[in-house]
Amino acid sequence: MTVTKHTNGNIGGVNPLQYVFAEDILSFSINPVTLVGSINLKPGCAWSSLYATADTIQCEGKEDLMPGGMKYTYEIKMLIPKDRSDVEITLMLLNYRRMVILLTDKNGVSRYYGTDNIPMRKLSRLVKPSAIEGYNGWEVAFTGSFPAPACYVTLPGAGWVPDPTAGT
Repeated sequence: MTVTKHTNGNIGGVNPLQYVFAEDILSFSINPVTLVGSINLKPGCAWSSLYATADTIQCEGKEDLMPGGMKYTYEIKMLIPKDRSDVEITLMLLNYRRMVILLTDKNGVSRYYGTDNIPMRKLSRLVKPSAIEGYNGWEVAFTGSFPAPACYVTLPGAGWVPDPTAGT
């Protein structure tokens, strides 16, 4: 299989993220050949957004070879400014909840992190540094490990379709 040069720019950064609770998903399907996923929500359910300080959302992924096969681990971090009760209450309500994260980068590539069966989980911590001009607010992280890569909302690249027979 060949990887070719991309044809457009490569802008860094991630747009604000959206999330939905796993129990609000009516159906979630992933095409294993194209890695494209589709989510339908239950009636009356909708995606929720989390605001973060501009350019503080980052996503890291890694793959590890395990005895049972490949494992894909993702961590999405963001900084929500200022210690305030409405933020803490919202973050508290996300504790112990199973979520799917929708993340779109500045290149327009959107991916679902987590599934209805294997969700992402949230961890957070309050950061109040001693420096007057330091960051003050919540650091939030969503993490999860999966047997397949995070699926795309649309095909990556213009017209790109993987060849399932490549490498065989």
